[in-house]
Amino acid sequence: MKLTLRLIEKNYRLVDQITFCSTFISPEHLVEASAAGNEASQEMQDAIDFVRNDLKPGPLEAEQKEFLISALRNSREELFAFLEYVPQDKLAEARARVEKENVDNREEFDGDGTEGVYNPVVLPWKNRGQ
Repeated sequence: MKLTLRLIEKNYRLVDQITFCSTFISPEHLVEASAAGNEASQEMQDAIDFVRNDLKPGPLEAEQKEFLISALRNSREELFAFLEYVPQDKLAEARARVEKENVDNREEFDGDGTEGVYNPVVLPWKNRGQ
């Protein structure tokens, strides 16, 4: 869990991405979109800070697991709220790039069967009917 959230923090730079995407949002919706984006970022940061500062080695306790699940779920839902304000053509272009990259990565990963465990990516927007 610690490694995953560290990689998210380092590679996704959520605040930077939200700031960049905000340039595509119409001015009349910018306040609402920014609020959702900032809330998503804060929820993710709360999860990152928790694993960095408060999580001790060993199995997760029920309360710890619930906190992390709640923070990550809230972050996801706020991101979806933010994305409702992004023009659909820009969003479709970005999603197509992500899907192509995932296909390219999967093709590069496929080898002779000795690679070990493989966890395919489930794209969150595929489960939301978008």
